[in-house]
Amino acid sequence: MHFSCKVSNAVIGFLESQGEDISALYDPKFPPMELLQDSSAWIIAPDLEDFLESVLRMSWKLPADQILKEAGHAGPKTRAWGVLDSVLRMMPRPQEIFQQPQTFLSYFIAPAPPVENIERNETEISLDLPLPAEQYPLVTSYLKAAFESLPLYVGQGLATCTWTGIRLRICWPEQQETMFEIGEGHQINPELLRQMVANQQSIQRELEDKNRDLKLKDEEISMLRQDLEQFQKYGARVVANTVNDWNDSQVGYGISQNLARLHDYMVRAQQLITLLTAFSKSEPSVRGILKRLDWEQVKQLYPRAISESFEELRSIRAKKLIEQKPKGESSCPPFNPSMPEKF
Repeated sequence: MHFSCKVSNAVIGFLESQGEDISALYDPKFPPMELLQDSSAWIIAPDLEDFLESVLRMSWKLPADQILKEAGHAGPKTRAWGVLDSVLRMMPRPQEIFQQPQTFLSYFIAPAPPVENIERNETEISLDLPLPAEQYPLVTSYLKAAFESLPLYVGQGLATCTWTGIRLRICWPEQQETMFEIGEGHQINPELLRQMVANQQSIQRELEDKNRDLKLKDEEISMLRQDLEQFQKYGARVVANTVNDWNDSQVGYGISQNLARLHDYMVRAQQLITLLTAFSKSEPSVRGILKRLDWEQVKQLYPRAISESFEELRSIRAKKLIEQKPKGESSCPPFNPSMPEKF
């Protein structure tokens, strides 16, 4: 499960608005700041909870137990939710924000959590959400406060939100007058408003889906990089130990095939990166991910690593054949694993 970086961006933005020095948050032990402050990005759920816990342990002007609540209530001012902020300001009433609660919650939780037992009226909505508040207490503390701030987007007072176990309940303020009803002769075409909201939601959804996919690809590329580093570190040693047990060329052939498969996987990764960069030229998040993964260095080191592995395999096999060759007998046909095409 992932949480939206709208949460971390809101907390960081609130601390900045209070005049706090956030330089300590650039510590390498934390996720990169470009990720934490990207309202369209996603972060693994436990990582965000750990980050918030570390933030609250630091020394700030406000008491730790007030920071998340104040950050949630300050959302309409800090505008930390990106495109979603614009969508919310178009809603005529806060109740309409939760007309499709699963859709709204999917802006903060991925995959979109199923909701059940929905009860609603003019003053409140309650539902069952399969995310116990006790599982991620800090994230849910922020979300409760953020949900309370929703009426502020349309000129009303704070709502009241409770989250007990899996039951989420939001009570709207009694005041029903909205900013769209203020002023004489000011009218908004309802159909135009619905179209604008739908368009904004579509843009937000596409952007967040793309960033969530990029996050998954980032994790896959990171795993691939780790595998490559392990291969560079231990590959030659494993090949040498294995060759000592050879009785025929079948084992050597199997190793060469596995090396060829590794090369094929790397080629596919390169094609994937090429496609991502082609479709996301204007997205700094893609370039940031590739930079953190040292992708250019990986591309430069990989061909040499795979080539040296094949050469080592040939050399070890040749030495083994010489050692096993009885005097007076002709040489066995040399083992010649084929190099894959150039990367």
